[in-house]
Amino acid sequence: MKKYFLITIAMVTAGLFLASCNHSGKSYPGFEKTSTGLNYKFLKKGNDTTQAKVGDFVEVELVYGTPDSVMFDSKNLPDSRKPMVIPVIKSVYQGDIYEGISMMHVGDSAKFWTSADSVFKKLFRLRKLPAFVDSTGDMYFSVKMLAVKTQQQLQEEEQAKMKKMQENEAAEREAYLKANKITTKPTKTGLYFINKKTGKGLHPQAGDVVTVQYTGYLLDGKKFDSSYDRKKPFEFTLGKHQVISGWDEGIAMMRKGGKATLIIPSDLGYGPRSVGPIPPYSTLVFDVELVDFHKPATPKTTK
Repeated sequence: MKKYFLITIAMVTAGLFLASCNHSGKSYPGFEKTSTGLNYKFLKKGNDTTQAKVGDFVEVELVYGTPDSVMFDSKNLPDSRKPMVIPVIKSVYQGDIYEGISMMHVGDSAKFWTSADSVFKKLFRLRKLPAFVDSTGDMYFSVKMLAVKTQQQLQEEEQAKMKKMQENEAAEREAYLKANKITTKPTKTGLYFINKKTGKGLHPQAGDVVTVQYTGYLLDGKKFDSSYDRKKPFEFTLGKHQVISGWDEGIAMMRKGGKATLIIPSDLGYGPRSVGPIPPYSTLVFDVELVDFHKPATPKTTK
C-alpha cells in the first residue's frame, strides 16, 4: 500500500508522543478553545456521524500555514495522490491537529490554530523553526474531512485502483497511437521507437557513457520532466540499469546527434510505482536527443 503522510508526518509516527501543554495564548474572534489550548471553528457541519479513531485513516482536503502565508495545500498534489490520506495517531502534543481531527465528523470543515513552535518541533520533528516562522506565533490548519477508512479498506481500494489502472493502460496507449497517427510497430519488448533524425557514426554500446537531452510526457500531454528546463543534459552509463529499461533499449538504437521519440509501456518504465507526478502503470513518451557518448575513463593504477 502506498505511503500516506502529512508533509513530514512519517517522522512523527516513530512513537514519541509528547504530552506537554501548548496553549496558543491567543484568542481568535469566532473561535472556541479547548482546555489544551487548541483554537477551533467549524466552518461547515456535515450530516454524517462517523468519526475517526486512532488507527484509522482519513481522507481530507488540507491547507496549513502561518497568518501571512500558505505553506501547503493538498489541492496542489498530483492527481495520483488525491484525495490526501493521513493516519490518525495519538496526539503528539496537547492541542495539536490530531485533537482537532478527533473532533470532526465526515463532511465537516473546520479551521484550527495551534502553536507554530510546537508544530515544527514536536509534530514535524525539526530542531529549529524556519527563519520565516515566529516562535511566539501560531499556525492554522484548515481541514475538510471527506472520509474515514480502516487500513484494510484502503488496501482493498488501492488494489482495485491499481488493477484498473493496469487494465486500462493498453487501451489508453492504443488510443494515443491512433490519435497521433503512429503506425510504428513496437520492438519485441514493447518499446515504440520513432526516429525523428538519424545521427552519424556508430551506435553506443553497453558500458558507454551517454549524454542525452530529453523531455518526458504522460499520454495526456502533461510534461513531467525535462533536461532542457534544467539547462543541463543528462548523463548515464548505458546498459547498467541506471535508467528505466525502455531508455537503455531506446538510446542504444540511436547514433550521435540523432533524435527520436520513445513510447515506453510501464513494464519498461516504472511499472506499478508512483514516481513524482507519474502515476502507476503509466505509458511514458520521451522526446530524446543523443548528444554524445564515450567509453568510460580507465582508472589510473599506481605502481
